[in-house]
Amino acid sequence: MEEYDAVVVGGGCAGTSAAFFLKEYRPDMNVLLIDRLDGKRFDFYHRMCGEAVSEDAFRELRPLRAEHVVHDINFVEERWPGGVVMGIRHRGYIVDRPRLLRSIQDRFLSRGGVLERDAALSVRRENGRYLIGCSSGRTIASRFLIGADGVNSRVRRDVFGTEPPMVIWTEQYIVEKDVPGNKIVFIQGERYNGGYRWEFPAGKHARIGFPRGTDIVQEEIVEKHRRAIPTGGLERIAEGRCYLVGDAAAMPNPLTFGGIRTAMLSGRKAAEAILWDDPGMYEGWWRSSMFSHPCFMQAFNRFAGLSDAAYAESARVFGNGNLPLSFLKAMFLYPQYRDLYLAYVRSAIVGW
Repeated sequence: MEEYDAVVVGGGCAGTSAAFFLKEYRPDMNVLLIDRLDGKRFDFYHRMCGEAVSEDAFRELRPLRAEHVVHDINFVEERWPGGVVMGIRHRGYIVDRPRLLRSIQDRFLSRGGVLERDAALSVRRENGRYLIGCSSGRTIASRFLIGADGVNSRVRRDVFGTEPPMVIWTEQYIVEKDVPGNKIVFIQGERYNGGYRWEFPAGKHARIGFPRGTDIVQEEIVEKHRRAIPTGGLERIAEGRCYLVGDAAAMPNPLTFGGIRTAMLSGRKAAEAILWDDPGMYEGWWRSSMFSHPCFMQAFNRFAGLSDAAYAESARVFGNGNLPLSFLKAMFLYPQYRDLYLAYVRSAIVGW
């Protein structure tokens, strides 16, 4: 039976980050990263998101940095029913996510990490170790285990026995459309059931997406994606020496659908907790961080019940373009929407 100090199941943003930081902090640690996807399947799967990451995210992930940047973003625009358009300057990037992940995995491998293509079919704890049964037929033993295997996480199901509180299915299309390369656009409205429509630049194309079945695209379609976004958080994300990160822990933000930042940061924090062998350290980070604030899910549920008229009313005061002053006026003039305003301010800080 193969044995490792730590096994990371899932080679996406969360798992790749966790594996990298384990070897960054402990070069002598024997770390295995397993992922079920390779080649074109890996690339296609990881293109199935907007690929937007804020500049703030990479400050939290040093020595990792923004690599394989397709667009430098410096403006976020929101369009609301009633003709209100709000804009805020916010720096970030559209990255080539598959290439970024491969680059980080290469750094992990250069430090002596092991990457193998396999899938976890079962997980159990026995005599202080985690035993992972794989699709290849082998069984792998590990002292520490990180579940980074997404919405249908086998690690979460077998070790924690839980499911995400909510899963939002989304559609995304890469289309033939010219859009500004420096901004990302969000379109709000009752038709999106608490979500929104996004329009992001994508090289010579554009990405357009929305909750499944809520809208259509008129442009010529180059590629179509569907993605399940687990959100709402879990009661436990650490059990013994097993940690859940990213989508496996239902960490994406329900207001922005942003998941890359929390995925990669949770991978780092799980690696730090393993370094200190302190699961409470990881749980404590998540519970005390703004990323897990309950206001986001509360606001999502509230937006899901708003009509376009209520959307327009809540946004009307922001039509003058002076956002700080408008925010103060909105808090005073529309107290019934204060929870939504506060959630949106927080989402602007940590939502992508």
